[in-house]
Amino acid sequence: MITSLDAGDSIVLAKSFSNMLSLANLAEEVQIAYRRRNKLKKGDFADENSATTESDIEETLKKLVVDLNKSPEQVFDAIKNQTVDLVLTAHPTQSVRRSLLQKYGR
Repeated sequence: MITSLDAGDSIVLAKSFSNMLSLANLAEEVQIAYRRRNKLKKGDFADENSATTESDIEETLKKLVVDLNKSPEQVFDAIKNQTVDLVLTAHPTQSVRRSLLQKYGR
């Protein structure tokens, strides 16, 4: 069906998908900000579903030691035995123009 479109309709279709993906990314950013605000109001995570998708090391360590009852030694041993591999992927919805990033920041 797509291959039967003329050039003009193909461009409209491509732009429509591009706009849809940009809106999806914006919605995700708004959701992250909303969850972050809720976390600050509550002082901490109420449950796993209210956690932000991004966390810092302090939050992670606190959760391991306090919530999951791991000793600091267990956490340290687990961290020192970790390995990191670089993985490069192509994710077209991650491409955001600088002007849009500045607009979202405002």
